[in-house]
Amino acid sequence: MIKMRAGLVEQIKLTLDRLWLQIRIVLALSETEFVLRAEKGSFGAWGVLFEPLALILTLLALRIFIRLKSTDFLNPVLWLTCGIALLYMFRKIGIKALTGVSKRQKFFFYRRIRPLDTLLASALIEARIHGAILVFVFIGVSFWSWQIKLDDPALVLIDFLLTVALGLGIGISALVIGHRIPIVKVLTKFGINRLLLWTSGIFYAVYTLPGPVRPFVTWNPLLHSVELLRHGINVAYPIPGISLQYLLVCSSLSCGFGLLFYFLNEALLLADD
Repeated sequence: MIKMRAGLVEQIKLTLDRLWLQIRIVLALSETEFVLRAEKGSFGAWGVLFEPLALILTLLALRIFIRLKSTDFLNPVLWLTCGIALLYMFRKIGIKALTGVSKRQKFFFYRRIRPLDTLLASALIEARIHGAILVFVFIGVSFWSWQIKLDDPALVLIDFLLTVALGLGIGISALVIGHRIPIVKVLTKFGINRLLLWTSGIFYAVYTLPGPVRPFVTWNPLLHSVELLRHGINVAYPIPGISLQYLLVCSSLSCGFGLLFYFLNEALLLADD
């Protein structure tokens, strides 16, 4: 009995050591890619944040110019930033996975580095960048209005993490399936770049839509993510037809199928050229 317990403890310790090693590998790859991005830009590390921030400012100016209907529950800058940051984080994570692993083949010389590690590292970078943008805009709006309002921080954090998981799962699934059926990559890129732009709630709130119209957009889990983030900042913000459970199910299924497809086809990805 004592030997069995000792063997079990040793096995658990070995498993935890391997897990910690993989975490360190992902963190190292993430830092490497971040440094490479910063070196390519003119403004260093700040330039990595400037691109998505400039996009937010451009769309905000466009929104003010054409006088789109705003919501009374959130500051318009914060309201718009919630939609743009989550959409473009999801888009960057998904498309980054779709580009495949051919650009990272040099890393696979090391046996401990697998294609999944590079995809996780890219997702981590995008999460850091867009999470930082959300924090900066929230702090800026709070100082401007002299009011710090974050009603449900737990919902905000859970929603953000589920959005990262959703983008990663869909990106990996489309990547693997796209190796078998190339048209899937094209259709997924089209969907991420076009269809999601108009069904993710960037320019409208769900509660402002007529009831019969809502089912045409609430199929999109990213819309649930955007509206839940706004609701987490101000719980008075109405979210009819929006569900955290729906987002959780979609994120879980996308990650589950993505990992299943990946582990069944890892050799195919390693042979990607």
